[in-house]
Amino acid sequence: MERAGGGVRRAVCRIAACVLLVMGLHLPVAQAQSAPGVSIASVDGIALQGRTAVLDLTLAVRNTGSLALPLQAVRFHLAFTDIDVADGQSTEPVTIPAGGEAKLPVRLTVDSTRLLAVFATLPPDGQVSYTLQGHAEIGLTMLQVPFSHEGTVTLSLR
Repeated sequence: MERAGGGVRRAVCRIAACVLLVMGLHLPVAQAQSAPGVSIASVDGIALQGRTAVLDLTLAVRNTGSLALPLQAVRFHLAFTDIDVADGQSTEPVTIPAGGEAKLPVRLTVDSTRLLAVFATLPPDGQVSYTLQGHAEIGLTMLQVPFSHEGTVTLSLR
């Protein structure tokens, strides 16, 4: 008698699993995550230390999507006026609400020679063009959404 009850329970569980599977097949496919807008909000500090320099930036990351963006990391390559400067990444995960923005502090160690090459061509107002290319790692799945941005920012040795 006990054996028959266990078989019925297993059969009911199998049927329930099949129903859930079939129902799941009819759910709409989630929209692909749109690329976040990533730009340099500010250059917060530049410290020359012999052959290397430390560059402290604040990145502005805009969620252009209609869902919250669970951002694990932003990995990027930075170039100023077509001079490759550094590769970098954010270090703290953050969730950005739909249509919202987050500021991410980033510290880069760069080659002083490359940074000085940028300063050698810097106009008096300190405005320099830059390019950020990379990807945002979304959620625990580490889905990588590429981004690219060109802009201008002010540089100065204070």
